[in-house]
Amino acid sequence: MIVQTVNEHQFIDAFKTWDTYKNNFSYEGLKALYEHLEEVSECMDNETIELDVVAICCDYTEFENFKEFQEQYSNLYIKHIFGGSKDCLDYWTSIILPECWGGKNSNNTEEVKHLPFIIRNL
Repeated sequence: MIVQTVNEHQFIDAFKTWDTYKNNFSYEGLKALYEHLEEVSECMDNETIELDVVAICCDYTEFENFKEFQEQYSNLYIKHIFGGSKDCLDYWTSIILPECWGGKNSNNTEEVKHLPFIIRNL
């Protein structure tokens, strides 16, 4: 097996240069996703994650805001992004936050309901 290490710029380019998947994530979302996958890889025994654009696009989705998430998952009774209870998204999946969340109170639904976020698909 041949492994190539990619930096953040190469990771983002892998998505942005592929016509089918170039709009799956915003630039800020890809930066956050890269950081998340870097952290995950550090916790793994072999510390490598394959850069498979198709698989990543199948595993993760970026939402413009919480309302968009609720519209797409209208069959679920999820009222909050964070909180750890069954009516909160973070109870069910991983949530990846772009830089625009910096300094925001993630427990304040009104403050964060218009911010984008990425989830590992349910």
